[in-house]
Amino acid sequence: MRRILVLGGFGFFGSAIAELLRADGGKPLLASRRAGADVVVDVEDPASLRQALRPGDVLVDTVGPFQARTEALVEAAIEAECDLIDLSDSVRYSRLVLDREAAIGAAGIRVLTACSTLSTISAAAVRRSSLEAPRGLTVALAPASRHVAVPGTGGSLLAQVGAPIDVFRGGRWSQATGFGETRGFHMPPPFGRARGGALESVDALTLPRIWPTLETVEFFLDPRAPGLFPVLSLAARSRAARWLTVRFGRLGMAWTRAFGASNGCVMMEVEGAGGNRAGLALVGAERGYLTPAVPAALAALAIARDDFPGRGLVPADRHVDAEALWSRLESLGIRLVEPIE
Repeated sequence: MRRILVLGGFGFFGSAIAELLRADGGKPLLASRRAGADVVVDVEDPASLRQALRPGDVLVDTVGPFQARTEALVEAAIEAECDLIDLSDSVRYSRLVLDREAAIGAAGIRVLTACSTLSTISAAAVRRSSLEAPRGLTVALAPASRHVAVPGTGGSLLAQVGAPIDVFRGGRWSQATGFGETRGFHMPPPFGRARGGALESVDALTLPRIWPTLETVEFFLDPRAPGLFPVLSLAARSRAARWLTVRFGRLGMAWTRAFGASNGCVMMEVEGAGGNRAGLALVGAERGYLTPAVPAALAALAIARDDFPGRGLVPADRHVDAEALWSRLESLGIRLVEPIE
């Protein structure tokens, strides 16, 4: 089996992916700037990357927030001929990856960007809808916030709240304010009513490449910690409140880890050309927080075992086998609910 390097291996999602890989027979190496890592490397330092990477390595990039990342790692993967999987939730970062499609193809490597809930599971949901010409996709996430309130996810959220974000509506890109729009949702039991704020969706970049009929792609997040929703809503409207929210972000994450929800749900609704709708939800109990890590773990293991058919810049609907994805999620106690009432 080829080497699998989990970049950011001591972080929350890095640790989760390493856990899943070990459970399925893999032997991941934890890669980090921190002493004690199996591979010491800085993903933003080209010299460090040249020293650490070997041809044929499978790289799983979990180092967030991706909003602050450069193209250094994807360039190094191309140069060293390594396959690369990332958990990007950033339109800007995934654009950097997509812009290098020709170089990725010429190198003969595989690159899977946004291999997580967004965009891999989203793509699997669109396929499962069986709508031939999907026009819209709405994703609502109510995360297991007690588990996922970590610097990477927290940094991603704070980078968007009250800031300009790229949104895809009516078949074109425009700018909106992160968390400036809110919407209510009815999720399957035991969740019920949820209310989310609008954030940037990397699905808006990756999925219209597969389904050109998609005209609107939206993403809403319910933070699921007492008092956090009104704080974020105020930060979206007030520059001073946004400054305070960012300034005391670590305190907010500590609050969320102490009092946030321990279970999570993601709901996806697909709209067809005639107004037909199809939806599904993934409902997680004790281990629902692993949902975003499952696609990358499955893809990394398939590549490392030379059991992955595609090369080049791999579309989101080909990151993993959909039936294997649903089965692995179910094995972790993450329940697939469809149709959505």
